[in-house]
Amino acid sequence: MFESNDTFVEEAVKVIETAQDKTKKTAASIITLLLLVSLVTYSRGFLTIIMAILLIAMAIYTIILYSNKNIEYEYDYTNGSLEIAKIINNEKRKKVVNIESNEVKMVAAVGTNESLKYDHVQLKTYDCSAHDSEQKDYILVAHSEAKGNDFKVIFTPSEKLLNAMAKYNKHDIYI
Repeated sequence: MFESNDTFVEEAVKVIETAQDKTKKTAASIITLLLLVSLVTYSRGFLTIIMAILLIAMAIYTIILYSNKNIEYEYDYTNGSLEIAKIINNEKRKKVVNIESNEVKMVAAVGTNESLKYDHVQLKTYDCSAHDSEQKDYILVAHSEAKGNDFKVIFTPSEKLLNAMAKYNKHDIYI
């Protein structure tokens, strides 16, 4: 039979809405409503045009906030290459980051000694985690020659994904 030594792991994590996200949505709704009421109540000359423009902009922002409610991150790991994509409302897919195994400096659970070394370091951060307190988040620190700097990714991998990553980076993965 055909036998392959390829490693392939694909998984998706659904992002849970945080309190900060709910606060943004509520504030945007209230501001939009206040602008609408004030436009109807205090419409006087040039002020009407300014308030109408602000109302339209705020309404569009509010619609965008409410339409991006179903967000997932998809982790695809193939032979040492991790690709993370953001999927919005099961329609729109956007590639977030692609990391090769030779770029990985460290993968460790959030809060461990290994991850705390990078806690106060100013690195570009990609938050691709589920924001779920019941699941364990990990920090991946990598160096990209193309970008010319280090960056970190916060994500929520499964044990299967971590074991696949450990196969290619034995010393850099702290499970």
